[in-house]
Amino acid sequence: MSLLISAGEPSGDAYGAFLLRKILERDPSVKCHAVGGPRLAAAGADLVADSRTWGVLGVVQSVKAYPRILVGYRRTKKFLRGQPPGVLVAIDFGYMNIRLARFAKALGWKVVYFIPPGSWRRDRQGTDLPKIADAIATPFPWSADILRGMGANVHWFGHPLKELVEASRASNVRLPNRIALLPGSREHEVLANLRVIGPAIAPLDGYEFEVALVNDSYRDVVKEALEAHVSADRLHYAVADTHGVLRRSHAAIVCSGTATLEAALCGCPTVVVYRFTPMMELEARILRPKYDYISLPNILLQRGVLPELIQHDASPEAIREHLVALLDGSERAKQLAAMDELHGILGPSDAVSRTADLVLEHLR
Repeated sequence: MSLLISAGEPSGDAYGAFLLRKILERDPSVKCHAVGGPRLAAAGADLVADSRTWGVLGVVQSVKAYPRILVGYRRTKKFLRGQPPGVLVAIDFGYMNIRLARFAKALGWKVVYFIPPGSWRRDRQGTDLPKIADAIATPFPWSADILRGMGANVHWFGHPLKELVEASRASNVRLPNRIALLPGSREHEVLANLRVIGPAIAPLDGYEFEVALVNDSYRDVVKEALEAHVSADRLHYAVADTHGVLRRSHAAIVCSGTATLEAALCGCPTVVVYRFTPMMELEARILRPKYDYISLPNILLQRGVLPELIQHDASPEAIREHLVALLDGSERAKQLAAMDELHGILGPSDAVSRTADLVLEHLR
């Protein structure tokens, strides 16, 4: 049977690549195609569509990315039509994957949804999921309870990020004068966040800074933005080594997103930062989304452990003040204790391996 993995953002590309490796460990004969990026390609998938530029947040950015995503979506539909029915593994990215799963299901494909969209919400889940997915692997137990109540064939194996972090564990020594910088995975995030991160870190004499780049395409932009405030000899860059950067660092400034949970699992005290573009700020004012917290660790803990500096609150002075508080003392100790607590909330450390078994059950 055919296997197609569809991931739309860098985090999904990472999860998909790790999942494919686990599948191939169990059955090397599996041939996989993918909607994904460089990590899925490196894991052995033949790319039907390259999604590395599809990562979006909000209506405005979605509209900008729509033409690229539409081309990829049409190409993927053509691929599905041209193959005998197999298994589609959809990873998050409901913007496209819900439609793709519905289309694949109508063609006779089996659908395994790995990390359903909005699974972190405790009040609701996508109403279409039980109808279009033959099986769902969700990262949160409350998501499983809600979906099961809706009639879905759902499994909770734990959060896949735990297994990824464990697998990447290396003998990194934490450097007391090293600060990690994770400005984001989307171009607009990187540019907006660096405008405040650069001046925030400039006065921190005696510290060096390591930037975790999702890929190499933003290196020049990042260097230019940071070297306007910090000498080049105090800056380091690492590509596709987020966990290594976080394990080497004493503290971190992290763009809101999956990376905040990675920082927590790596035991790196963190200041969460997010700056909107002007159009995204206007959108937020109109839509008025109501969330108590935006970073995954705070959402999961249901309390504000990591400081969240959003938009105008993310001034260089505020970022620096919160970062300095994490370098030593009670705030640092409080975060580290909460990060230990998160390990229990996220469940077992073999979620991806067990999801690989689930996919193979549907392939056979």
